[in-house]
Amino acid sequence: MQKPSLLAFVDDLHFRSEIERIAQAKEIDFYFAAPGEQLSQLVKTLNPFLILVDLSGPDSEWLFRHMSAIGYARPKLPIVGFVTAFQEEVRERAEKYGCRLILEKSELIEKLPDVIENVYRQVL
Repeated sequence: MQKPSLLAFVDDLHFRSEIERIAQAKEIDFYFAAPGEQLSQLVKTLNPFLILVDLSGPDSEWLFRHMSAIGYARPKLPIVGFVTAFQEEVRERAEKYGCRLILEKSELIEKLPDVIENVYRQVL
């Protein structure tokens, strides 16, 4: 049986290493997408059970386009976004484009293990 996989777009090296640590502890595969990479195509190729996107960067417009395409192709695939505390407009757009859960960066590392566990249980 293939291990479950997590697809993430995260530029911040600290968050990448923490996500990697959490994924390894949960025994799930993970893939970090590169900026501008075709997330919607990677969803087809990797078949992840969860997508994690950092929406706190200055140029997240391409992410919204891909989130919309992913939501259309796989409406039940959870997309979890994270933002900084003062990005209310980005939070609202993310919800509009398909993020089921939006966390603040300050709470991501603490809550991510439970989010992964809960989403994975729903997939089974």
